[in-house]
Amino acid sequence: MKVAGLGEFGLLERIKPFLSAQAGQDDAALLDTGGDFTVASCDMFVEGVHFDLAWMSAEDAGWRSMALALGDLAAKGATPWWALTSIAIPNTWAVEHLTGLYAGMAELARKTQVLMAGGDMSSTDGPAVLSITVVGRSEMRPLARSEAQAGWAVAVTGPLGASAVALRGRRPLRLWPLLDEGRRLNRAGLSCGDISDGLLREMDKFVAFSGCGCVIRAAEVPVAEGATLEEALTSGEEADLVCVGPEELVRAAGLHPIGYLTDDSSVQVLGADGMPLQLEQSGYDHFA
Repeated sequence: MKVAGLGEFGLLERIKPFLSAQAGQDDAALLDTGGDFTVASCDMFVEGVHFDLAWMSAEDAGWRSMALALGDLAAKGATPWWALTSIAIPNTWAVEHLTGLYAGMAELARKTQVLMAGGDMSSTDGPAVLSITVVGRSEMRPLARSEAQAGWAVAVTGPLGASAVALRGRRPLRLWPLLDEGRRLNRAGLSCGDISDGLLREMDKFVAFSGCGCVIRAAEVPVAEGATLEEALTSGEEADLVCVGPEELVRAAGLHPIGYLTDDSSVQVLGADGMPLQLEQSGYDHFA
């Protein structure tokens, strides 16, 4: 059996027996450190898949990678603390690519008060691979995706699809992780996730972690300028967050519900006529 076709969640099920009992509850790891909580997450960025130095600078690629890594901390309302950055690069890479990548990461790290504490370096015959582990702290325990309940409202923090528009136009986009907004929404009692693989794929994660499916009302999904509805539903690597919680808490937090969680495992998008929409894609899965 090959990994291709199993999907990310199918592979996750196969490695769960080797992980701690807490694994599989959310995107980020949560540790109770007595009095506060430590939140940790790691992300991998592959040249040609997540960044392309043919049309973006190494500095832009580094900033973007760090921003996406910090998105998991933003979703859990954690204040960033430190990061480890490891990279494997071909011997044919220009030194300027390496220094530019780290300069971009360091620039955003300074602005968000993240200490780049170290990492590792190796060579590879394939494309470059960057791995970023970020660690943050929270005074309160974030509500995990596994704790989501049927009947809760679904909302997003802003228009979606800007990353797809930028990719289509081969235009670098410097994302800003919503760290302050994430802290506010977690304090409001919501469970949040970063939109790394597209809104619909993020809702698949709620299915995997909590068993709750959802209904999304397409007409109420905020769409970024220049994006199509399908791009808003499926564009990954967005700075905005998806949040779920009791509708009164969602509205009290200033968010507009665009759907609701259900007690089955389906993810549906309904048009203005109340009928399911047929989409060409549902988001990004490396192993689909």
